[in-house]
Amino acid sequence: MLDFLGAESMNAYVYAPKSDPKHRDRWRDAYDDGERRHFADVVVRSRAAGVRFGFALSPGVDVDYASATDRAAVLAKLVPMLDLGVDWIVLALDDIETRPGLAGEQAALTGWLLGELRDRNATLRLSLVPTEYVGRVASPYLRELGAGVPVDVDLMWTGPTVCSPVIRAADARAWGEAVGRPPIVWDNFPVNDGTMARSLHLGPYIGREPALTDAVEGVLCNPMLQPRLSKVGLAGAAAYLRDPSGFDPHGAWEHGVAVAGGEHAALLKEVASACANSPILPPSFTKARRWAAALADGADAGPDSPVEPLRAHLRGVRDATRVFGEATDDPLHEELGPWLEPARAEAEAGLAAVRLIEHVRAEATPESAMQLAFGTLFAWDYARQHPDRVVFGPRFAAYPAVVQLDDGAPALDVDLALVEGENAIDELCHIALDRYRDWVRGRVEASG
Repeated sequence: MLDFLGAESMNAYVYAPKSDPKHRDRWRDAYDDGERRHFADVVVRSRAAGVRFGFALSPGVDVDYASATDRAAVLAKLVPMLDLGVDWIVLALDDIETRPGLAGEQAALTGWLLGELRDRNATLRLSLVPTEYVGRVASPYLRELGAGVPVDVDLMWTGPTVCSPVIRAADARAWGEAVGRPPIVWDNFPVNDGTMARSLHLGPYIGREPALTDAVEGVLCNPMLQPRLSKVGLAGAAAYLRDPSGFDPHGAWEHGVAVAGGEHAALLKEVASACANSPILPPSFTKARRWAAALADGADAGPDSPVEPLRAHLRGVRDATRVFGEATDDPLHEELGPWLEPARAEAEAGLAAVRLIEHVRAEATPESAMQLAFGTLFAWDYARQHPDRVVFGPRFAAYPAVVQLDDGAPALDVDLALVEGENAIDELCHIALDRYRDWVRGRVEASG
């Protein structure tokens, strides 16, 4: 990943995995000798790649901010990292409960920590992930935190919500004014943890205004649980950051697919197209969903018919599942593994629906049409037996869409948080069976 970031002209990496118990749940526990050697290797590799390495600690779950014992524990955890050459520390106080007085306590700990770290490295950079990290307005917490934290400490912000479909320069400036400095955007894309773990967010990087880069200190992207597949989205972010005004989302996406897919790039492109939806990309963006919508509008004949490209796409996804399933020496085999059978099943159901649509339009015999209708129904039933993985759009998805009210209080944006009934294969099968039903009724009426 570090080599990839360097090759894409990205210049920063923060180690902050909540799955590392010594990062958050057991933050007081020291890393052993083997773990420290690994961090030392990573620091060297980062420098070689031209990437600044940041080490994050997340003690907010149970730290006593004013306790001398806990402050000593924080410092004891961080000093060995400085000894390894780490010159960027991130204090992550996110995803904990807020309460009155919290901002002041966090500001006091941050100011003390900055002094201790700067005594050891005068050029060290300290960044803070606040407990309130979304929104557009100045909450009482943010005003107090911004006033208390030293101005040369970065504050991180995820945009208007946790996984923001759009991030505008005006919103970044408003939040920056609230905390007294331009934020660093902690961009939650293409991340797929928590309730999003059933999905692969393999679509393009979109929704970031060109002017955003003038209003922030930087942008950090939160990758997926699948590091190699994350390169699809990260390459898009890199292209945007290199040239915001000339950014081509689709071209950057194709480049990311090529980098991540290697010799199987063409196959990965089909799978990525079927797994493109995410909190920042609506299911209607995906190719299969657009073609299904065109079929629903009756555009299944003539030169602009979506039938042939749809069939080719479904076959491409189906064939890709076979190749990746057999390519056990390809790292993508492991990362794509849980999605391969669901993707094959969805593609087969979609192909069955296309066959039924064409057969009915061609004035089929009742027997053959009935067989294809059964085939569609049974293939669709099998496809829906894989609810733990999302392909061709979600039947149900829940996103962490926390937003701010006008007074700064938190709220859940239900419209952003809930996505339901957006699977392209469901739509295709509905269309096909509706066409068959209408065809049967027409024959009954004609014979009557």
